[in-house]
Amino acid sequence: MKKERVIKITDMQSTANGDDGIEITTMGHFIGNENDYTLSFDENLGDGLKSSTLISVKGQKTASITRTGDICTEITVEPGKRHSCRYSTPYGDMLIGVYAQNVFSSVSRKGGLLEMNYTIDCNGSLIAKKQMIIKVSDALH
Repeated sequence: MKKERVIKITDMQSTANGDDGIEITTMGHFIGNENDYTLSFDENLGDGLKSSTLISVKGQKTASITRTGDICTEITVEPGKRHSCRYSTPYGDMLIGVYAQNVFSSVSRKGGLLEMNYTIDCNGSLIAKKQMIIKVSDALH
């Protein structure tokens, strides 16, 4: 059953140029149960760019993030494994490597937390260390 939820995303990264982060809160949907679920939501990325995002979690340990729209991304975050993933922008496409250190999920139908820690590389060179924290809670009425 699809349940409307408040989804708060805190996305932090460390690069050679320093630390940076972004935080957004949006309405979205939860489908599934605590072991296998999908979060879906729309994003306004600024500069008129928009996307729709699906985050699927399997077995509370593997997450895949699929973004469609003006910026397209398909990444898999699985602890201890490196995945080659696609990242597309209006300016071009690139293949990136994603290596996860941790995926933790306490999300259920009632809400909860999803945390992912991973690195992104391109051509074998480290681009960023990432931490994404997603808080899911009841929709406000």
